[in-house]
Formats: sequence, C-alpha cells, structure tokens
Amino acid sequence: MDHLGGGTRAGQGPATVSSANAVTGSVTGASVQSGVIHGDVTIQQTVRSPPPPVPRQLPPVPAHFIRRSGEMSALDRVAGSAAGQGDVAVPGVAMVAGPGGVGKTALAVAWATTNADRFPDGQLYADLRGFSSGGAVTPEEILGRFLRGVGVPPEQVPVELAEQSALFRTMTAGKRLLVLADNALSAAQVRPLMPSSPRCMVVVTSRLRLDGLYADGAEFVEVPPLPQGEAVELLTRSLGPRRVADEKPHLGELASLCGRLPIALRVASARLVSRPRWPVARVVAELKDEGRRLQRLSTSGEVSVDAAFDLSYQALPDKVAGLYRLISVLPGPEFDAALAAAAAGIPEEDAVDGLQELVDASLLEDVGGDHYRFHDLLRLHARGQPDEDRANARIRATEWLLHQVTRANMVVIPIRWRISTVCERYRDAPPMFPNGGEAVAWLDARLPTLLATLEDAVRAGLDELAWQLCEALWELFLYRKHYRHWLSSHEIGIAAARRCGNEVAESRLRCQLACAYLDLRRFDEAERECHTALELARRNGSKHNESVAVDQLGTAARGRGDLDAALAYFEKSLSLEKELGIERGVALRHRRIGEVLLQAGRDVEAAEHLASALAIFVRLDDTKAEAQVLIRLARIDAHAGAPGSARRRLEKALDVMSASGSAVYQADVLLAFAEIAEDDGDPAAARAHLRKALRLCDGVSATYVERIQAALGRLGTAEDDSAEMAQPPAQEQPEAGRHRGGLH
Repeated sequence: MDHLGGGTRAGQGPATVSSANAVTGSVTGASVQSGVIHGDVTIQQTVRSPPPPVPRQLPPVPAHFIRRSGEMSALDRVAGSAAGQGDVAVPGVAMVAGPGGVGKTALAVAWATTNADRFPDGQLYADLRGFSSGGAVTPEEILGRFLRGVGVPPEQVPVELAEQSALFRTMTAGKRLLVLADNALSAAQVRPLMPSSPRCMVVVTSRLRLDGLYADGAEFVEVPPLPQGEAVELLTRSLGPRRVADEKPHLGELASLCGRLPIALRVASARLVSRPRWPVARVVAELKDEGRRLQRLSTSGEVSVDAAFDLSYQALPDKVAGLYRLISVLPGPEFDAALAAAAAGIPEEDAVDGLQELVDASLLEDVGGDHYRFHDLLRLHARGQPDEDRANARIRATEWLLHQVTRANMVVIPIRWRISTVCERYRDAPPMFPNGGEAVAWLDARLPTLLATLEDAVRAGLDELAWQLCEALWELFLYRKHYRHWLSSHEIGIAAARRCGNEVAESRLRCQLACAYLDLRRFDEAERECHTALELARRNGSKHNESVAVDQLGTAARGRGDLDAALAYFEKSLSLEKELGIERGVALRHRRIGEVLLQAGRDVEAAEHLASALAIFVRLDDTKAEAQVLIRLARIDAHAGAPGSARRRLEKALDVMSASGSAVYQADVLLAFAEIAEDDGDPAAARAHLRKALRLCDGVSATYVERIQAALGRLGTAEDDSAEMAQPPAQEQPEAGRHRGGLH
C-alpha cells in the first residue's frame, strides 16, 4: 500500500521521496519533516506554517487632519491610472512634494488609510529620513524590512541590494500592494523599493521634486499651504469650537500669520491648548513680531517650524544657499530671475539655475512666467540666516529696478524732463520695448513690486533711491490711474526727498502728486501742493518746476470754472517754457490754452494754439501728444460743420491711443466720436461709441464711467442697449475726467 508522502512496494528496499537533509522548504512557509515509522520505512511529511500576516505598516492619521480634497483627488487619479495600465509591468507612482511642515506625510497617510481596500495585499511604509540630521536610510535597510513584511524569513533576506530588489519584485508579482516611501532624498533611494506589479502603487513624499522619478512614470502632486478656510478649521478643531467662539477674526489672522502651514498651525494650537486662559489674540500679537515669529512657532524643541526649514536649507549647495539668503531681501510678493540675479550679484543664467534648485527643494514657489515667490515663513527663515552681503543685495536690487523702470518710461514718454539722472545712461541705448503700450503693461504688472521696494528702501534708509523710484512711477500712474497708490507712494517719496535735503526733487514730486489731486477734482489739495512746489522751485532757481507748478495751478483754475485765471496761468507757464527752450513744454502749454479757448467757445483762437501745438508734436514725433491735439481739433471741425474731417482726425488719434496702453486715452477718442455722431444726427452710432468706451473704462475710471453713462442716458436707450445698461460697471477709484494735468 501507499503511505502518506511515499512508501515501498512488496519485495523492494526502502524508498525516500526526498533527501533527508532537504528539511527546509521555500519562502512560502512550507517545510518538509521526516521520520522512521516501521523498520526501514521512512515517511516524509510537508508541514505548512500559517501564511504571514498582511502588512499594515501605515502610521496613524494625524489628529485633526483636514481633508485636502484637491490633493486627495489627484492621488485617486494616479491610483486609477495605475489600475488601468493593463499589461504594462510598472506600478503607479505619485510624487507628493512640498515644503517642510506643509503636511505631505499626513496627506499620504490619510489617503492610503482611506483607500486601504484598493490594496488587499497590504501597505508598506518607510520613513527614508531624507532630511534627517542623522542621515538618510539606505535602500538595503528599507528593503530588508519590506521583505520581512511580505513574509520572507529574516535568515533568507539577501545582503546585497540587487538581490534584495530582485526578491522584492518576485514577492510582489501579481500583488495589489501600496508602498509609501516618506521623506525621500533622491530617486535612487526610491527605485529599489518599487514593486513589480502594475496593480501596486507607490506614493513618495519629499521636499524635493525628484525629477528622476518622472522618467519612471511618476505623476506630480503638489502640496501647498492649506486654504484659509481649512487653516481656520484646523485651528478650530484643535482648540475646540467653544474656545474660539468669540475670537473668529483673530483665528483668521492667526492662520495667516502661520502662513496656513500645518506645522505652524499645530504649534500655535499647542501654545494655546497648554495655556487655557490665553486668548487667541495674545498669540496673534506675539506672532506679529516678524523678528521672533519663527522662534515662537516651536514647542520646547519638540516641534519647530524653524528646524523643519533648517533641514531643507542645510541640504542646499553653497551657491544656492547664498542665493536663498540674498533674495530674501526682495520685498515684493513676486520677483523674476533678473531681479534675483541683481540682488545676488550673479549672471541671470546662474540665477535661473539656482532658483530652479530652490523650487525643486520646495523652498521657493514657481508661479509661472519666470516669476517666483516665497512662502511668508520661508522668507523669514531665509532672512534669519546670517549673510554680510544682505544690505548690499538690497541696494543692488533697488538700483536695478530703478534703472529698468526708467528704461521702460523712456519708451512711454521719451523726452520728458526728469530730476533723476539715471535716464542719461540710456539716451543712446536701444529701446527696452517696441512701443509704449508694451512698456506700460510691463510697468503695471510690476506695480506691487515697485511699491513694496519703495517702502523697503525708506525703511532701510535708502532715501536717495526712494525718491528717484517714486519719480519713476509717473508714467505708470499717468496712464493707468492707480490713484490710491499714486497718493500714498508720493507721500513716501516726498518725505524721502525732504530727508535728503533735495528741494528740487521734492518740488517735482509735489507736482506729480498735485496731478493726481487734479484728476480727482480735489482742487484745494492740488493747489496746496502746487503752491508749496512753486515756493521750493523759486527758492532753488528751478524754472522747470516753477513752470509745471504754474501750469497745474491753471488746470485747477479751469476745473473750478475760472477760465480767465486758467488762461493767465497757462500763458505764464508758456513764457517760462519758451525761456527754457523746451519745445515739448511749449507745445503742451499751447494745447492747454487751446483747450480753455475751446471751452470758452473761442474756436478760431483755440485752433491757432492747437495748430501750433500739433506742429511741434509732429516735429518731435510725439504721436500720443499729437493724438490728443487731434481730438480737440476734431471738435472744432465738427463745430464748423465738417464732420468728415473730424472723423478722419479721430480715426488717426484712435490708432495711436489704442496702442498706448491707456483705457482712458482710448475713451477720450470714443467720446469725441460719440459727440460728432450725435451732432450729425446719428444716435445709434453715438451709442455704439459710448458702449465701447464704457467697456474700456469699466473697473478703471469711475468718473469716466459716470460721464459715459450720463451721455447714454441723454441719448436715450435703444432696445438693444437695455440688457447692457442693466449691468452697471464696477466702481473703482474716482477720476476727474477730461481735465488731466501733465508733466514733462
């Protein structure tokens, strides 16, 4: 008879199914045992040990975790695409990147825990300690743990990395397994940990954007700071809704001061939880001190925002670390590579490379279009690193910005007079932009940086640079009418010029400020600034500033309706401009006089002055100033019964103003078109011009919007206008309308 596991037949000797020394089975847990039952008959029996437990190595989800729906969905998409790969023998890989303390691990662990049913063969977890002060963990050490986790007996784990990786691929073939590799330092540290099955998924977290993993098919999941609402929710959960019921405004401010960074929010919460009698407002007050903010965001050395950032900073190459320190002086919300290069005193191509390394290290954010920005707490961290060149970096960056803005201004108004001598360096240089419209757009995009730099220069005692930067804002404010910033920046610039003892510069800036007040029809304030500017100009023998101040007093008088006084001021200014021999100034005063005469109904005299202005502007090739004169001459043509000539002038003016970058300059032309169409008995055409002007000025000039709406109301609303008129344009800063002052 046959015996279990083997036996003998009658008359035959003993038989053995396998060698007696083959006592060890495979890594599946089976083993072979042998023994003697009857005489020489040997019986061998396979004994199977229980299968190894399914690995469940994920750490717990952090308390008060706020679900990040966008990032969770991104991980869902990676898992879904991995499941649909078919025969492609690679797992799905999600590269979760972000700065230290932003919550990458919490996100990855929460997602993996929520999606445990996707991976019935288990989840493997390893902290690779890529940014630990003790050094990163080797792949060999991690693979040893993983192999033991999937059932390989410890004594059968290979020593060599290649053999470990090969065995791991064998053990995971056909499995549905998740691998979470936390805090990775490099792609080389992660690759050996990749399972072989396309039904598996690997989630990697790192402060670095591990480009090498993208070649392996990884998909990038960026983890930014929490949205404001979720940051407040995290604080509320941590502190309890009753604790914060009466302090909701302070809670939002606390979230902002923490930069909406989970690690900082946790530390702030811990300070409050351990001090139950403290109001939230107290911690808010503490954190407002930028010099001590990072110090306050630590809990007895256990959790520290500063220490979290230190680990990333210490991993930087020396040159990149130096760039990180120096660009921290840049005060604006964003900056480009050229400004960073200026601050660091390095070639722009080197700055581009260094900035990308900082982005890859999650110490800087790439916001697109060659622009970058710091997280608020990272900027404070960078400023906290000692660097003797930081003060010089601020000067280099401010000077560079002043030069670039001046070059752009010289495209907008090439020949205007300036107190700052920076423009003299670029008189013979190629223009920075092909036309004024592009130059104005460039300036407008950098307004936040310009204003922040102006304020920073004053704080740093760089008053000489500050007043020059303020003067250089003229073209932008003239064309884009940012009145709130115009007023505040010139208060700062005037104070800086006064501290420098430069009364000529102070006079100039007061005239620029007065122009804003004239636009706003705040004539008392405009006249106050003009009289002070006039006194400073005469005391210092500055005929040019004297002429501008007198000219602007004329604009104020005209705005008040005193046309005789306006003519007297403009004629005095015209005399000063002739004395100075400044052709453009002479032309501008002729235009002013022509406008007043036109307003007084003295068309023939007005035409003479406007013709004189036009001839000079044509000779100077000042096309925008020429276009402004054409608008006034077109009105005279219309009054004289020559609408065809008027339209031809306006068509030429519109071509120029459409390229100027100024919505209100274009609207000026369209308003004139509407007046002529109305006088010509064509209200439909007039309405069309006015509607177009309304679209241009919506959100730019409230006063223009009011004027246009009034004109449309006077014309009456056709049926096809009713829907458009039902939506009133948004109101922004007030604007005085057509009587704008001008400097040269």
